[in-house]
Amino acid sequence: MSATVDQHESAVNHAVANTTTPSTARTRQPLPAVPPLDTAIVGAGIGGCLLAARLARHRERAGEFHPGQVALFERAHRVGGRLWSVPMGDGLHADLGAMRLHSGLRQVLDLVHEAGLADDLVPFDFGRPENPTHVRGVTLRQRHLADPARIPYHLTGGQRGLSPDDLVPHAADALVPGFTALRRTHHEALEKGDTERAARCATAFRTRRARATVGGRPLRWTTYADALRAVLGAEAVALLHDTGGYDVACSRENAAEQLGILFRTPPHAAYLTLRRGMQSLPLALRDRFTAAGGTLRLGHRLLRVDRAATDAAAPRSPRYRLTFALEDPAGRPTGEHLHVHARTVVLALPQGPLLRLDGDGLPFTPRLRADLAAVEAVPAQKLFLRYRTAWWHGLGMTRGRATTDLPLRQLWYGGTCPPPAAPRADGPGLLLAAYPSGPATKTWDALREPGGAPTDPGPAPLDPDVPADPGPAMIERAHRLLERMHGLPHLEAPLAGHWQDWNRPPHDGAWHVWRPGHDPDEVERRVRRPLPGEAVHIVSDCWTPDPGSIEGTVASAEAVLREHLGHGRPSPA
Repeated sequence: MSATVDQHESAVNHAVANTTTPSTARTRQPLPAVPPLDTAIVGAGIGGCLLAARLARHRERAGEFHPGQVALFERAHRVGGRLWSVPMGDGLHADLGAMRLHSGLRQVLDLVHEAGLADDLVPFDFGRPENPTHVRGVTLRQRHLADPARIPYHLTGGQRGLSPDDLVPHAADALVPGFTALRRTHHEALEKGDTERAARCATAFRTRRARATVGGRPLRWTTYADALRAVLGAEAVALLHDTGGYDVACSRENAAEQLGILFRTPPHAAYLTLRRGMQSLPLALRDRFTAAGGTLRLGHRLLRVDRAATDAAAPRSPRYRLTFALEDPAGRPTGEHLHVHARTVVLALPQGPLLRLDGDGLPFTPRLRADLAAVEAVPAQKLFLRYRTAWWHGLGMTRGRATTDLPLRQLWYGGTCPPPAAPRADGPGLLLAAYPSGPATKTWDALREPGGAPTDPGPAPLDPDVPADPGPAMIERAHRLLERMHGLPHLEAPLAGHWQDWNRPPHDGAWHVWRPGHDPDEVERRVRRPLPGEAVHIVSDCWTPDPGSIEGTVASAEAVLREHLGHGRPSPA
């Protein structure tokens, strides 16, 4: 099955008229020159699209926005970055990247409303009591995970009877005394609008976390996996690892920052998504930007940023020169280059693309390089399978997640976006069949690499902006694991599949985590403006307290808008 992106445009869409791609991808006509810009934004993920839309809106209201003042550049031939939703037929959509929000992500939810997508917010099914967990050769329903007689793990006396969801706050309380009570009070205060009380709870948490140690080492210098093992033991950590879907037993992330993310997540968070996929949000922001006359240029890979020669008699002349290499829709260089001049540059890019810029250009310094290395990328893959029928309905499952210690790790019945109508057992079925991350991705890498699948050399390199064909070996492997997990040895084979590997170029990982020893409070502000006195800024979730989240990106963009570009959040229309 083939699918293309950006087929579900919002009602007001002027992107075609204001979007340019390299000439070799369309005609041999040369690209129009880019006039000197007030602001050049590089990277059309959620951060870049937010910046572009916000700058256009502020200046349009002030009567100051003119086409050509702001331009948005993107290496890919689609908008959204790691928010990527593809139509799968029959009104179904699949999120190949980020797929959910929760009720504690207030800045993102505010942005959803600002973008006019509030009516598209729908509940996102997470774990359900009837859904299975298959671990150590045993299949359980999730409601049985707190039953010590059923789970194949040997927990200690104080842990017996605790579900995996209970073990995590149990560990947090052991690492940071009073964690659970502070977290609960913090979110209750936020719900009531008592920001002073919420702030006191957050301060108390940070103070206690700073004092916490594991084996005599500060918590911040400890990996999350080591911290969990120190307070829970190997068997409880294995239970969390196997049933939680993420490779926590191998986690190298900073334990203090992982507890910070947990603290900021409401204890009983309601999960949400957008009915046509999370990419709807950057697409809506892009549409607002291009409708105002802003220019979006796709297929433009930034190579370097330099200071431009300035005219003393023209203080508002461009200060920077950006050099782009143009690429066709398959990610191949066209041989063409483009120079763009701008007074302000915003690099809305994650770690990998930033580190691939020419190191002798702006904004690189030894300090910035050390700050960029404070986080590391986490590999992740998603494999969607489409079946003739939703066979899982016959087993009592309709929506939500199942987990396993098999290489599938996580699967989501019905995919990631709610169907447009009530699901039917005899209708087509979409399954997020495998969602491995971290070391669990190696099983699937072997099916793609030479020697990994002798009978299936794998498809030729594909357009990085089109979902990949996983190939018969990967589909067969996933299907057999699904049969094993569900006890269905003669399950009808899937019709087709889509696969996304977030470590496949041009990407370097699905999300990022803080390495031990680093403090976001110290790093984040330096990264946003790495060169004092220069109008070169970095916007990314990577170096925020919430790396790997839409909230982190939005917070970073809002901070740059507020602190350096002179624009806070807009007032209601």
